[in-house]
Amino acid sequence: MRSRDKGCRGERDAAQAWSSVIGGQARRGRQFSGSPESPDVVTDNPRIHLEVKRTERGNLYSWLDQAIADAGQKIPVVLHRRNRREWVLVVRLADAPRLAEEIAPQTEAMGGGQVPCPVPGQGLSPGCEKPEQPSRVLLDG
Repeated sequence: MRSRDKGCRGERDAAQAWSSVIGGQARRGRQFSGSPESPDVVTDNPRIHLEVKRTERGNLYSWLDQAIADAGQKIPVVLHRRNRREWVLVVRLADAPRLAEEIAPQTEAMGGGQVPCPVPGQGLSPGCEKPEQPSRVLLDG
């Protein structure tokens, strides 16, 4: 598969994944040149800039630098996925509160924003009840 085709398909796949997880509308952007007017994926939130990397190898810091340079005043976000893996989101920790604030209305509208209880491998989330132990029935016999 040609890398350009893989990149185009990756951008469409990322847009679909963004919409299904975050909510709102997302589509592949027009690729003129790196700038705030031409992100890889355009969402209905004008304050988020999405850079998509659909590759097996790479340097996440160089990807993030590219997103930062192209984002202008928008929040720079990188979506990355390898073959047979799920999408991951890369954002500077300092930008995380702004990103959370921006996507909260969309995720809430989808019924999201709540973490299921319990989170596998993470113990119990705040506000979750401790899972009940299965009851054992002893039979006399």
